[in-house]
Amino acid sequence: MRDVRAAFAVLPLVLALAGCATSMSAPEARAPVAAATLPALAPSASARPGELSIERWWTSFSDPALERLIDEALERNLDLVAAAARVREARARLDQARGAQAPRLDLQAQSGRARRSGDGLPANASLIGSSHSISLVAGYEIDLWGRLASASDAARQRLLAEQWARASIAWSLTAQLAEAHFTLRAVQRQVEISEAVRASRAATLSLRRREQSAGIGNEFDLRRAEAELAATDATLVTLARQRVDLEATLALLAGRPLAEISSVEAPRQALDTTPFAARLPQGDAATMLLARPDVREAEAQLAAAQADIAAARAATLPAITLSGAIGSDVRSLSNLFSGPGMVWSIASSLSQAIFDGGQNRARVTEADARADAVLAGYRKVVLAAVLELREAYADVDLTEQAALADRERVVALERARRLAALGVANGGLNQLDLLDAERNAFQAQLDEAGAQRDQRLAQIALFKALGGGHSGVVTLAANSH
Repeated sequence: MRDVRAAFAVLPLVLALAGCATSMSAPEARAPVAAATLPALAPSASARPGELSIERWWTSFSDPALERLIDEALERNLDLVAAAARVREARARLDQARGAQAPRLDLQAQSGRARRSGDGLPANASLIGSSHSISLVAGYEIDLWGRLASASDAARQRLLAEQWARASIAWSLTAQLAEAHFTLRAVQRQVEISEAVRASRAATLSLRRREQSAGIGNEFDLRRAEAELAATDATLVTLARQRVDLEATLALLAGRPLAEISSVEAPRQALDTTPFAARLPQGDAATMLLARPDVREAEAQLAAAQADIAAARAATLPAITLSGAIGSDVRSLSNLFSGPGMVWSIASSLSQAIFDGGQNRARVTEADARADAVLAGYRKVVLAAVLELREAYADVDLTEQAALADRERVVALERARRLAALGVANGGLNQLDLLDAERNAFQAQLDEAGAQRDQRLAQIALFKALGGGHSGVVTLAANSH
């Protein structure tokens, strides 16, 4: 019974040693990756500072259809669904890496029957016999150099990177949806302008035909009126194609059938023509810039690459493994759990590669080179974020200037059109002057609708450059252990 009690003490001993080794080999917490030093970022000259939240920036447009589209897309977009699956995959890899740090306990059972050699045995000895065994086998690798801890840290950082990658998709998705939505509204505004011009040109063509029938007109004026009406029809066809493409884009982004997108946008609402005032969100621009999901994703990838280097270096050092087993080995199943059949063992082993053809060193070099590449990518992401924000600031100002110029142009050309119509009525101008004034006024109205769209797109780009639009998507793993 003394041997049996000693045997039962084996497994707790192994587990205790494992716990001690874990506490001794736990690596120190990794310091955050240092953020790149950012230059001073000058805000837009025309945007008004406000108490506008960056997280749900699309609500600032007071557009219920847009809010509904974005909220549904954040739940149904297929790219987000795929990204969520990649997050689950990365979490499973982290669980595997953490499992490798824990002691392993296996139940092993074996039963067999065999004939042994009779050479050297008594004549009456049985050559055929059975054997049965059952045992609990424990094993644990003492992570003295932090190889397993570094591998777990790398997996944790990759999980974090996948979570930020999913946030990046949501971040881009909100901007893409808003851009497509307002572009569609601008197209509808241009359709309304074109339809009004078409009605005017159709009336002009009808007048020219009546004049031709009465013998007081000429064919030149008639054909010119036909050509102008056909040009307007061509413009409407082009706008209709743009509308179809934009509705398809919205359907794909929102993860909804095209018919549902059409119903959301119907009755088709034109872009609001009231003056648009760009606004700056609350908070420090540089701080928000470094919180962008693409920057955070690149930062997590860099931390994972650095952990890979530590794991590769630790793999070149000796590995110490503890093992133990307790069980029973008998010839008859009826004696399987009897005292005489009880067996146990405890062992430790040390292994160190002496010559491996340079494989371990090559793995360290590979991990180091990969980390250098990831570091370069991280710096590029930060640089691109700074340039994107500078461009967004400039676009907010430039689009406002363009919208003001187009508004003045519309007012001037509309006045010129009315004066041309009055001049034709009084005989001071000819029909060609009126036609030219109408054509210029028509194009100016189309351009103004485009300028108003560009103002909103610039505001969207500013929100995106500052990292808005991914709140609630990320579940960080930074503090998970």
